[in-house]
Amino acid sequence: MPDITYTAQGTFDHNRNAIINVCIPPEPKPGSYITEMYNLSKITASGSINAIFCYFSDGSQNAMHWNSFDYRMTFNLNILKHYAGAVDFNETKDDALFIFFHNDKFEKSDRDFYFSQIEVIYDELKHIGNQNQDSDLSASDNLCNPRKVGLSLVTKLR
Repeated sequence: MPDITYTAQGTFDHNRNAIINVCIPPEPKPGSYITEMYNLSKITASGSINAIFCYFSDGSQNAMHWNSFDYRMTFNLNILKHYAGAVDFNETKDDALFIFFHNDKFEKSDRDFYFSQIEVIYDELKHIGNQNQDSDLSASDNLCNPRKVGLSLVTKLR
């Protein structure tokens, strides 16, 4: 069975509401998980791609291993921080790339890397499906851990 930790399932709607279930344990107690969310939507040669980048920390440097989608994130897309260079999230599109990045430090260079790779990641997920992986090292600090990322497509609610 493939490792689905950090991948996500979810939807968003025309009212800009999103419900994302991430394959990590439920939050042990309120406030024990920290998230920081960004809009990384981008115009590419083939059109626009909706992208949401979520930094995640549970206060440890250990990777998680989980096999069910037990962590629910419910939010309005208007709360996303706007990444420099990103375009507005287009709720009329059928899907969105959801990048769930687990690390003990939040680095701008990580956002920069994933923003530069949006089109490649999106195309790969369209052909291969959701996946998790080790993240490339941050340019500013290669001692950060656990540097795990889940790459998923979430769909528009019909």
